[in-house]
Amino acid sequence: MVSWLRLVVINDNEPNPPLLNDWGWSTYVETRDWAILYDADTKPEILENNTKVLGIDLGRIDAAFLSHYHVDHYGGFEYVGKVRSGLRVYVPENDRVLSRWGLRPVITVQPTEILRDAITTGVMSGVGINEHALTIRLDNQGPVVIVGCSHPGIDGIVRRTYDLFGELYLVIGGFHGPSRYQLDDVAKHSRYVCPAHCSGRDARRYVASKYPDKYCDVRTGTTLELPFS
Repeated sequence: MVSWLRLVVINDNEPNPPLLNDWGWSTYVETRDWAILYDADTKPEILENNTKVLGIDLGRIDAAFLSHYHVDHYGGFEYVGKVRSGLRVYVPENDRVLSRWGLRPVITVQPTEILRDAITTGVMSGVGINEHALTIRLDNQGPVVIVGCSHPGIDGIVRRTYDLFGELYLVIGGFHGPSRYQLDDVAKHSRYVCPAHCSGRDARRYVASKYPDKYCDVRTGTTLELPFS
């Protein structure tokens, strides 16, 4: 199990000057043993700028993870290919562009441990879009789940993870304009709820108001060190 986990939001829809931002999602995931880039935002120049400002060296990451093939999640991989050629990128379906940028896509359809205690959910489909999420097993706390856009439904992703590992510690990422019912279901299964990216401000406000002890405010540049003290 992972005893310490750091998440750094490289880009989110919500700004945080002087960092650059746009509509997109990218998070740096670090443990004492490995580091992963989860999604890569829309624009290579934003990924490059923000990683340098935040002190993140993408040339040293062990792997990357692409939640689904929408440009606001894969566009920045063009920059990653320049600084970490040959990097394994775990993807939910056949490659569309990453190999052109010097990266090595690896398809993971079923739940797969890609690094120690880092496990994919397996591919789920929603509105014709194949997507998977990443689960990190946090020692004595329960899993942390990072999602991209949750096209299959954030509640469905959370329930699949709950069925595999039990109660979740934290869920972070794009919840895709969820209903209040879906948000209630996520809060029921997770100790902390961190809506970001395409979740929408209504979702953020709802969770912050109804579940203030569970809510995490997430924006470009947010850093979370887990477990919380």
